[in-house]
Amino acid sequence: MKKYLLLVVALITTVGISLSQDKVIQKSGKQPKWVNNLEKDYIITVGRGATSQEAQQNALTMVKERIVSSVAENVKAKTELKKEEANYNNNISVFLEKFASSTTIESGKVPFLQGISLSKVEEFYWEKLQGKDKKEYFYYHLKYPFPEFEMQKLVMDYKMRDNELTRQLEDLIAQAESVETVEQAEKNIGELRVLTDYFMDGRKNQAELGITRYNSLLGSIELVEVESNLGELKYSLRLGTKTITTVKKPITKSECARITSTINNQDHWLVKYDYANCYEDPENNILVKYRFGNTDVQKKFYFDISVNKASIFVNVPFHFTTTTKGESTVDASMLDLTVVSKYETAFTIEKVIIEFKGLTPVIIDGINQSFSGKGNHNLKLNINQAIKITETSSVGKTLSLLSGYIHFKTNATGEVKTYRIYNHSYTTDW
Repeated sequence: MKKYLLLVVALITTVGISLSQDKVIQKSGKQPKWVNNLEKDYIITVGRGATSQEAQQNALTMVKERIVSSVAENVKAKTELKKEEANYNNNISVFLEKFASSTTIESGKVPFLQGISLSKVEEFYWEKLQGKDKKEYFYYHLKYPFPEFEMQKLVMDYKMRDNELTRQLEDLIAQAESVETVEQAEKNIGELRVLTDYFMDGRKNQAELGITRYNSLLGSIELVEVESNLGELKYSLRLGTKTITTVKKPITKSECARITSTINNQDHWLVKYDYANCYEDPENNILVKYRFGNTDVQKKFYFDISVNKASIFVNVPFHFTTTTKGESTVDASMLDLTVVSKYETAFTIEKVIIEFKGLTPVIIDGINQSFSGKGNHNLKLNINQAIKITETSSVGKTLSLLSGYIHFKTNATGEVKTYRIYNHSYTTDW
């Protein structure tokens, strides 16, 4: 505080010398005693400008700078009393000291500065002067009330606000691990951007890293086909192994099909399309595209006009057991899986394709096992294709995942469909 007072005295002395050297050609009245002096519970400033309005505004800016400096000095003084708060309060002090040097462009960041205005000025005095070079300019003096209790209140308000924003920063960064919706991620990015404008210390870097993290998450979202039915596309948004939702309606396009509706069913999206103008072409597809943050997330979903709607799914882990085993491969095995039917209609499993990551698909063809009734149906399949042990073993792993397809048809109509298996858990005895 002593250092601050010395600076004020030096400023007053400098102003006094300057005023004594130039000629006063106009003034607002008799010069008050408070001009170029110190008074308890007041901030006295002087601003210079080419016009009285400019000088007045500069004087008001100095009032803001003095208030910020006073808060900074007070915080620093209190820091010395409690060593355990030193690091935290030093951050505030650094912030305020930096803020004081850029008050005119940064004043929106500190709420209490919004209340500083000319309407609260208790007294003012201005002079129009002429220098030796005959150029004219103004000095505008302000006497602004700033009692001790007001400063203490501002210190408390600022610390409370700073604490609140720090907690907000920590919470936003932590939420990145459990974000469930695109909108939540984008909202958090917006709040972190506000915090990057507010903070001037290491927390600014934390907020910027948080934004990078969220943008990375949005860019990592995949559009995954849930079920392929001719005329209907069901897909979900996946972030790793979990589903993430959005209320944003996607852009959908097709070169031959006509999109008739796009429906948000919470855990998945349903796109209905008319394929009457499509020929049998392996390139037939529906393009689904989103804009998340600053990233485009899109995928082409291919459809075959000869494939009809499916009505089964799987929801329990697959189990593989060894029949014949070699040194590095399981030469023959059995797959035990449960298929769940959504309808009472009888259906026949025709073919199952298992995809282990990075390996040739395991194809089990000619199954032709029929089931009827809604609910669970157990299916045991013999596999005569060699499977590499090291690449597929689930032993010692927390979670093992595979993908693939189940091809089946409806017995009564011959309607066929394909169920897509995606990141499904499994176990092995090897």
